[in-house]
Amino acid sequence: RFHNKAMPHQIRHWICTALVLLRVATGSPSHWSIAGSLRNTSNATVLLLDALSIIQAANFATFATHALGGNATTGMPIDINMRIVSPKPAPAVVNASGLGVIFIDTNRWSRKFAEVQEAVSARGAARVNLLYYDKDGVGYVSMRGNATICGDAEAKREWWEDWSAFYPEKQNTPCYSVIKLVPDWLEVVGGTRGNVQSGRTDWLPVSLTRRSEAEMWEVVVPASPTPSPSPPPSPSPTPGEVWRCGVCAHVYDPTKDGGGLPFEQLPDTFKCLVCGAPKSAFKKQTSADGQALWVHEDQVESRIEIVSVL
Repeated sequence: RFHNKAMPHQIRHWICTALVLLRVATGSPSHWSIAGSLRNTSNATVLLLDALSIIQAANFATFATHALGGNATTGMPIDINMRIVSPKPAPAVVNASGLGVIFIDTNRWSRKFAEVQEAVSARGAARVNLLYYDKDGVGYVSMRGNATICGDAEAKREWWEDWSAFYPEKQNTPCYSVIKLVPDWLEVVGGTRGNVQSGRTDWLPVSLTRRSEAEMWEVVVPASPTPSPSPPPSPSPTPGEVWRCGVCAHVYDPTKDGGGLPFEQLPDTFKCLVCGAPKSAFKKQTSADGQALWVHEDQVESRIEIVSVL
């Protein structure tokens, strides 16, 4: 159903990114303990706003679930299935409780419905992963948490009109259902939209966690301060080129005298910082050895006069 809503190259971006970043719990604790972590809620809201901007730009997401049949007790491998989904847009973030619930439409006959339903029957919820990838902003939001199947009333209440293409009778379509994801772990890496980075040497991304739907998010791996952009380097003069005042012999320095501008780009109001000679009094000269010089016009005239006399 996806080909009508995105180009193939987008699918490749999402799938490749999901393969690298996918983290679905396989019997491990819901909350990780990270060496050097710092739990706080001081900037959780800011990070959630950054995450929301990436989610809104991504439009689609990759949804991963445990495949049917896998069981760590019996020794059978626990496989993972994933697919592209179009979650209902998340509501606005106003505090550290934002991005509390994500709703994903599903067909009752689909594999993901069966996988979530089996986990709900066995353990009360399915551990899943949802990954939003904004290829234009080069950022992603990865969240994992507990998924359940909404009841009929809740599914109808959470209906989103953009799902209409897949359900002829909209929320009343017999096969229509909704998966409710309550995330408890969230990772944010933002490019041009937020530049959210942890700056850690172990490459752990900025991460937030919470213990239940009713709790506020806490920052586990904080974001490092965004570095100020480095100023562009001053243009280096071409080897052999100097801009010399013909009155006082002062050599023009682009960095110290002109804010990094080459002599040709200086405004007409520029004056020699030593003697006050105007820019118009300088002419470019090339010596016999190919060296380019800027000298004062009066000096050139006086040299000509001296040569004539001699």
